[in-house]
Formats: sequence, C-alpha cells, structure tokens
Amino acid sequence: MTIDFKLEALKQKEELLTDLFELLKIRSILGDDITEETPVGSGPKEALELFLSFGERDGYKTKIVDNIAGHIEIGKGDDLFGILGHVDVVPVNESEWTTPPFSPEIRDGKIFARGVLDDKGPTLAAYYAVKLLDKLGVEWKKRVRVIIGSDEETGFRCVKSYFAKEEQPSIGFTPDAMFPLIYGEKAHANFRYNLKFVEDSQENDYKLVKLNAGLVKNMVPSEAKAELEGDISNLSVKFNDFLEAEKLSGEIKNNTLIVYGKAAHGSTPQLGENAATKLAEFLYNLSLDVNGKNYVKFIVENIANDPFGEKLNLNYKDDEMGEATYNYGIFSYDVNSALVETDSRYPAKFNLLYKLKSISIENIDIDVYSNKEAHYVPKEDQLVQTLLKSYRNHTGDYTSEPKVIGGGTYARCLKKGVAFGVLLPGREDTMHQADEYMFVDDLILSVAIFAESIYELCCK
Repeated sequence: MTIDFKLEALKQKEELLTDLFELLKIRSILGDDITEETPVGSGPKEALELFLSFGERDGYKTKIVDNIAGHIEIGKGDDLFGILGHVDVVPVNESEWTTPPFSPEIRDGKIFARGVLDDKGPTLAAYYAVKLLDKLGVEWKKRVRVIIGSDEETGFRCVKSYFAKEEQPSIGFTPDAMFPLIYGEKAHANFRYNLKFVEDSQENDYKLVKLNAGLVKNMVPSEAKAELEGDISNLSVKFNDFLEAEKLSGEIKNNTLIVYGKAAHGSTPQLGENAATKLAEFLYNLSLDVNGKNYVKFIVENIANDPFGEKLNLNYKDDEMGEATYNYGIFSYDVNSALVETDSRYPAKFNLLYKLKSISIENIDIDVYSNKEAHYVPKEDQLVQTLLKSYRNHTGDYTSEPKVIGGGTYARCLKKGVAFGVLLPGREDTMHQADEYMFVDDLILSVAIFAESIYELCCK
C-alpha cells in the first residue's frame, strides 16, 4: 500500500487544530480539588475525558482507568503497541505570558498555549496519525493503544494506576521530547535540603520571616519573594543596584523583596535563571537572624549558580549520558521550617545516592525521597532504527542522531520504549516556559512522521 503521509496529514489539519484548541483551553494543572472522581484535580480529569471523547466520536474503543488515565484502541492482533502521552501541564505564572496561557492563539505560524508542546499537541498528533492509517483501511497486525495520562508532571501516578489494571504494551513510544529520537533517559532523584533550626539570641537588623519560590520541583523558579521583619526603607538603592549588576528585574512591596528570573525545564536548569538563588545572594549580605542567615548561606555557598553540582562535589559526566544536573525547584522558608526541593537527572553509572550520604553540611539534613533508575534501549534496536528512518524520510535530516536526555518520560514505563518527537532540531525548547509554543507546520509534520512509523511497525 502506497501512502503519501504528508498529504494525508495535511488533509486533517483543520480538524486537528479544532480538537487541539479545545484541549488547550482546559487548565489541566494538578488541582486542590482531590476526590475519588478527580484524583489529581478537576482540570486534568476534564482534559482526560475530552481526549477520550475524541476517540468515542471517531468510533473507537475507549476506556478510563481510576479517573486518572485511559486509552483509545485501534487495530487488531495479539500484540499491543503503545503510544503514551499526557494531558496534564505544569503551572503557569500568567504575568509572564504575552497572551493568556489557556487561550490558544496562532501568531506567525506558531500556536501559543500552555501544553501545546508538552504534551497535548504531540499526543493529539500521535492519535491523528493512528486515525489517519485506520481511515485509509490499512491491514493491522497489531493493536495500537493511545494511552493518556493526567499526572505525568507531578508523579506518574496515572501510569502506575493504569498498568496495575491494564495490559502492558510490548513495544512503543511517547511523543514527549524531541526528534530525531531519545533512546536513553538519565536516572532521576528527588531530595530535600532541610534546615535545622537553632536558638537565636543575637541582635540583627532583619529577620527573615518567609522566603518562597517555585511552582513545581521540575521547573526553574522564575519568581522569588522574601518577607523581612525590620526597617527595609534603606534597602531600595542597594537592592536596585544588585538587580542592575545581575541584569535582573525585581521590586519591593511593603516588607517583601521580589526577584524575577527565567523559567526552564528541570532537566535543563542551566537554561534558566533561578530567582530564588539570586534573591538569596542579595539577602546573604544583610544582617539577618541566625536561622535566616543559615538558610541563605547554605543556598549561596552550596547550590547557587551551580546546576551541575560542582560545589558539593556532585558533578559527574560520561560520554554515554552526559552530565548530572540539579534543579533547585522549590524554596520554602518560615520561622518553623525551611527546605530546598531538588530535582536531579544523572547518568546510570553515577552513584548519586552514595555521594549524597557522604555530604556533611552544618545545619542541613538531606532527605532523598524518590529515585528512578535510568532507562535505555540500544541504538541498534529495530524500534530505534525504524523510527529514525521515518524521521529522516520526512525531514531529510541525516545529521542529527538519537540521544540521551535528562527528562523523564513515559518511555521508561514500557518494556521497550523510547521518546520520539516532537521538537525538531534547531527549534527553541519552550517546554515549562512562558509563551510555550509550537509551529503549526511542525505539528502536521509530526503526524506524517508518526503515521509512517506506526505503519512500518504495526501494519502488514
């Protein structure tokens, strides 16, 4: 059967954009309204149900599992091929956006909205690729499930619940990274630096009452606030001089200092500007209470401006998986407790947990509460080579090679899975950032690449 995949993808453009805009309008961030019906909030549940409704509308089998995940099944056969995507998104600081993040808009050939690149657009493109093939009447040799999760950004509880009850695909991919292909993912650890409070009998000019920054641990904080007790009327000039020297923006409101940085994905913290560590650098030179001083001292001396962990001798790099990275994603300080939440992505051969146990920092405890092993599929595997061939057929790009990333995707939930698309080489990566966008043409191209790949792997 001869198929012009690009032409067939283009035929679906308007319908795809209509569905996508409807999906992007849903504020599918982890919510506070947690119930049995909405285990991660009403927003993610609404987006999950909407996605499954597309499959029902198109005449396919759908199923929702524990109100947190579900699938659309197409094809036939004993073997199951999985395509895993998610409809939940990371939080937003709406003041940083040019247009409202949940009011999708096309400007200069780009769709702007939270989730358009991570991961609503790519997941819908993959569904349309499967639907494209089925509508053309291909002969299936495998069943294909588009599996949709709603908690990828905050814990993977969706896929844990799903695979506790549903069949595990023998092979598949997740459209939740970049082209040409991701065949390996670094190990992933989360840990906290907790401050141990001490008695304070000293006289100081200021007391740190609160310091807060970060929306989720896998994003670089773009805004940090510190509330001080004391006369801060004389800090204005000093604070503005600091901001100018650091090429940052910020402001003082009442007794609160605010610094603005730049968000970035937690797997690439070096691409962001951590507002919290910058604010700590300013506070470090003030006469603070003992506990406030100890907190900002730890930040400045041990983690500030250090996404690769060199200050604490946690740096590691190898040729296979690259460098270990450390994103300091959540900062929380009040008069009773203080912590820094850290999200680390590190190569399989690096024993990070052992290194953390050997660290001794005055007034600081380290609590490792999550760790996932690295995921890897050999580059020579048929899955990798088939997907790579389809990508190259449609792009003419024979230079870019499959690689390893720090991001953790659903690929690690499959027996044999990789991350495939959709960010093209040379494109700006705006995942987890303000003004997240995706080119319309890239979305349609992705449908064509996915369709050819699925045809080669799942059809006779």
